[in-house]
Amino acid sequence: MVSKLSTPKLGVARVALILAVVEGVLYAIAFLYWREDVPISLADAVLAAASCIVGVIGYLCFFESIMEGQVSIAGTIAAAYPALAVVGALIVLSESMTPAQALGVVAIIGGVVALSYEPNPGSAHAMSKRTLTFALLAFALWGFWSLTSKMAIDEIGAGNIFGFYILSSVTAPVFYYWYARARPLTNQGMAKPPVSAWMIGALGLGINVVGAFAFSFALEGGSAALVVPITSAYPIVTILLAVGFLREKMDKMHAVAAGIVVLGLVMIGLTV
Repeated sequence: MVSKLSTPKLGVARVALILAVVEGVLYAIAFLYWREDVPISLADAVLAAASCIVGVIGYLCFFESIMEGQVSIAGTIAAAYPALAVVGALIVLSESMTPAQALGVVAIIGGVVALSYEPNPGSAHAMSKRTLTFALLAFALWGFWSLTSKMAIDEIGAGNIFGFYILSSVTAPVFYYWYARARPLTNQGMAKPPVSAWMIGALGLGINVVGAFAFSFALEGGSAALVVPITSAYPIVTILLAVGFLREKMDKMHAVAAGIVVLGLVMIGLTV
């Protein structure tokens, strides 16, 4: 929700620069403090780097989706990525899935499909194709990121993964800034955004890094099929704040679909 307060004013290109500075510094500090003295093969390094870069690109797609779209809807679609991670963990990591988790995956996919449908394209609050496209891209990229993060952390440790986040947090956003300036993809935000927008943007990204610390250490000690859905239950808070604080409007179908996605996230986090 914090991102929605600053992103439309700054534009994604400026958010990318803040991301490079804030996350680059915080991940460098974390790596220096938590790094582990373990050998890292070339294959593991490539996996970790690819995972981190894809995760950052997912964030940039999320920011693009909320430039014009409602965070209550776009954010819920993007946050449904645990369904992909759980299925991937089942196939690639041979992790088990309970009937409740399987039903949760079905509920999430169904909810995302329903959220992707715009019943009233002419409405002032209708979701554009551009918003939907970027929300679905974030959904897919974060699904890949969460699964490969587990695979990489199992091999190199949670402390060392932060070193690869330094690389991804600096390279991907800077490249995106250059590309967006050369070929504008969207509204670049206000000509001179207020200082408060820069501060809120930096705060939101700083909170995100703290969450990434907790996520990485949770993956080190737990299964992806359990950790990923538990740590992605935030749409509940996002929806409540977006509707109550930002005054976003949701029609009945989207409200029900969002509720189904949240219920699915809860179900795939259950161990029975």
